[in-house]
This record gives sequence, C-alpha cells and structure tokens, in this order.
Amino acid sequence: MDVKHELDKQHEDFRYLSDQEIRKLQEKGISHTYKKGQVLYDFDDDRLYMYFLVSGVIRFEKIDDTGTFHYLQFKKAKNLFPYMDLFSNNSYFVSAVAHTDIEVILIPTKLFEEILSNNTQQLIYALTQQTKLLQTQILKVQKGILNNTNYRVTTTLAIIYKELGEKQYPQGHVTVPCPITINDLARSSGTTRETTSTVIKKLVVAKKINYHRKYITFLDTKFFHEILYD
Repeated sequence: MDVKHELDKQHEDFRYLSDQEIRKLQEKGISHTYKKGQVLYDFDDDRLYMYFLVSGVIRFEKIDDTGTFHYLQFKKAKNLFPYMDLFSNNSYFVSAVAHTDIEVILIPTKLFEEILSNNTQQLIYALTQQTKLLQTQILKVQKGILNNTNYRVTTTLAIIYKELGEKQYPQGHVTVPCPITINDLARSSGTTRETTSTVIKKLVVAKKINYHRKYITFLDTKFFHEILYD
C-alpha cells in the first residue's frame, strides 16, 4: 500500500490541504491491514488515530448493557473516519470492526486536528461530514420510534443504500459490495430476525430489492431515495 498515493488531494477528506499539510500526513501515516471481524478500536478506547479506509467495508457498533445492538452503521472505501469525535471526546464513541478484509492508513488524531484548526476550508468540510452523520442518526431515531417494523427495516435498508450503494450501468440498479446478514438488518432496525426476514421477502416480491446469498441489490432506487429525503 502506497501511503503517499492514498493520502492525496484526490480525496475530499484531504482536498483543501496544502502540499505541506499533505506531506505531514504522509510522513506520519501508518498502513495496516485487518481481517474480517477484527476490531480496530472499541468504545471508550483512547482516540489516538483517525483512519483512512483504503479498501473494504468497516462496521461501527455500540452495544448496550443487555448485549443488544442499538447502533450499527457501515462505511465503504476511500473515506476517513471517525469524524463525529473530532475536537470533542478523548475516547471513541463507538467500536469499529472490519466487516470485510480491509486496508487502512492510521493518522494521529492530534496531528489531523491541528491541521484542521489552521485550514478553514478543510474544517468546514469536516463539519459538513459531522452534520451528515447527525442527519442519518436523526432519521433512524425518527423512524425507530414507530411501531411499524416494516418501516423501520426499510429505513435501515435506505441508509445502507445511501452509505454503501454503488450504481451499476446501464441497468441503473444499486448494489452493495459486501454481504449484509438478516441479523445485521434486524439489530440495526431494533427488531427480530424473523420479522426482518418477512419484510425482506415482501420487498423482494414487490421488486424493490433482490437479496441473494446476503448480497443486496436495490432495484427500485426511487423508493429508497424517497424514504431518505421525504
């Protein structure tokens, strides 16, 4: 993995940095690989690093005292994380787990925050990323209080469509590049595996999605877009 090639202005997370600031990140960046299921950091660990995901998919989790998930989110390659904790917490708010085999570059948090503090444009971009994360969580809370489990599951799917979806041409379908289990969907939706499975089957019959061997294809993209932005 070429750290200098990956930590470059071609990515929005670094687009507004000066050449000198980019070089600082490149000099301090540490490349690392994780196998599927390995933990990058746990909730409440010291927030020592930002991570640039070069390849693969990462999963964010937070587990309550009963041992059930109440936070589950995904992020795909060519993204920096975690933005939510910047300038505020000394520890991580959620756990990060390799959902697939991944490659990452570790960037010292203090260095990145120092650079942002002196670069207004890049700081504004970081704040917009925090806003997007908050908007997604507000959407999940709004839908999560509904008793309609069908709507909760479809909202979870809509968020996955937004976070992981990759448009395929010329069909126009949107695919997810990694397996998502029924259990993942159930935990994120706050419902049972059986209920989630029933909703998935209904969506397949209605030709909203295709679900085969844990891989999701979104067929009716307008349907899921409207859930997000209605």
